[in-house]
Amino acid sequence: MAYVDGSHAATWFMDTETVLATTMACFKCDGCSGLMIASIEADAYPDNDSVSGILSFLNDHREFLRWTPSASSNRGFLDVPEHIGAAASEAYRCAENNDLRAAVLLARSVIEATAKAKDIKKGSLADKIDEMHDQGFIREHIKEGAHEVRYLGNDMAHGDFVDPVDKEDADLVLALMSEVLSEVFQSPAKVARARAARDAKRQAAATP
Repeated sequence: MAYVDGSHAATWFMDTETVLATTMACFKCDGCSGLMIASIEADAYPDNDSVSGILSFLNDHREFLRWTPSASSNRGFLDVPEHIGAAASEAYRCAENNDLRAAVLLARSVIEATAKAKDIKKGSLADKIDEMHDQGFIREHIKEGAHEVRYLGNDMAHGDFVDPVDKEDADLVLALMSEVLSEVFQSPAKVARARAARDAKRQAAATP
């Protein structure tokens, strides 16, 4: 990732009690040559507005940077119903913007929406997850992963915000959410496409 010359900026607002600064710079991806803006809004600002000062400040606060467009802005969930895939993508965007509680809550909602998409609508989320397993939509270890999403998501859903959500927990929840989507929607669709392609070749070979 290379800095784009002349693209840095730092602005700040101050009154007698508050300092709120926005610091940003543009970077070019070494792989695809796409442009991304790294920015941070905080109660701190660079020592000076030189290129080196701003880049050093961004590097020191890299875990809190907001990237635009985000890596998941174009993240797609092929073969997943559109409304569920959109919510899953939004969960990833929340995590990248450090809105971790929102990411976890959305992941929980995605699991529940997945069950409902398979016409499993009765009972609690725990009941729905178990029923997906009983009906053969998910294997045992995927069921356990879905329950892990539920456990942490329940705290957010029920307003229990005492314990903070860290990035590692949020990333794990999103990975488990994605495993559920793959198990229920994506893997079966891949197998169906492979079977259809094989049948098409067989029919073509049998045609005089």
